[in-house]
Amino acid sequence: MIKLDQRIKPDPDVVVTELEEGKEAVLLHLGTKNYFTLNETGLFIWQMLSNNITPGEMCDTLPEKFDVSPEKAKESVLNLIEALINEKLVKIV
Repeated sequence: MIKLDQRIKPDPDVVVTELEEGKEAVLLHLGTKNYFTLNETGLFIWQMLSNNITPGEMCDTLPEKFDVSPEKAKESVLNLIEALINEKLVKIV
């Protein structure tokens, strides 16, 4: 289970390509050759991960940016991070 105060960072073997002016992105792990698509919210979370922002801080930021409830923000952040960990696209520091 991910803790809200953990530091999580992108794997250095992951390349990100933004599409449609920041509305979507594709992540490609150069080692595994697996790719993962992010929607606008996922891309925003990825950018925060890249800037060393904790999941807890993301949960605080998401409601302001996307007009969602704090509960939905927390669910979205934790679900995406779990998926990124499972795909080996990010690592817990």
